[in-house]
Amino acid sequence: MITEPGLGFGYARNLGAQNAKGDISFFIDSDCYAEPDWIEKTLRHFDSPEIAGVSGPTRLWNTDSMVARFLALVGDRMQMPKEEYFMKIAPTMNLAVRKNLIEEVEGFDETLARGEDTELTHKITEHYKILYDPEAIIWFRGSPNFQTASKKCINHFIGVGQLFAKHGFNPAFVRLNLPIRGFLLIGAIISLFLAPWYISTILFSILFAEFIYKTIRMYRRFRDNCVIYYVLFFTFWPLESFAIFYGFFKGLVQRKKRRIMETR
Repeated sequence: MITEPGLGFGYARNLGAQNAKGDISFFIDSDCYAEPDWIEKTLRHFDSPEIAGVSGPTRLWNTDSMVARFLALVGDRMQMPKEEYFMKIAPTMNLAVRKNLIEEVEGFDETLARGEDTELTHKITEHYKILYDPEAIIWFRGSPNFQTASKKCINHFIGVGQLFAKHGFNPAFVRLNLPIRGFLLIGAIISLFLAPWYISTILFSILFAEFIYKTIRMYRRFRDNCVIYYVLFFTFWPLESFAIFYGFFKGLVQRKKRRIMETR
């Protein structure tokens, strides 16, 4: 057994990929379990030389947690596609990929806070194809509480900022509605002190209308009381999205350091 000393997600996945045997590397997260036929469902596609990797649905197993259900709903993991298609990015919680391609794109970036799987699969799909198979099913454990989910969210946004610094702006890396909502919220708060009353009224009205619309739409779609958690996440997650700017600055610093090391 190979153990990882706690040096991060990228390091752990590189360590696993480097020590794996065979031509196909299978990735799954520690809080996941696979359907018994997961390997067979994914492996069959590699008979085609044009297929570089295979992913599939990631379904929530701790459905007793309202927070976990809510996050799965907003993450579109409760009703995932039922047809095959080619993906631009894929999560390592459910991924099989040709080992030589991991080496070709120089593995996972160990400097990223999160999003190392996003970057690796993005680089692969620039030249090759990753297939989504609706029958290749992985079950995952969703974040059971607000604190855990928020911590993951912050690290995710830092990683997104690092990816922007490294690859430029790509909407595939993040949903833009969160930072946009964050700017509106900050603007509304500032306008309370620095602008006429009607400016803050307009901004807060826009945010409130979106909140009501999304809550009602989600409840009508899923009929699940967990949508009440929009009260918390609708406010805090957009603010956390400003971690993108910290990640972007961090990424620029790392990029500069790499250039200095390359010139020595």
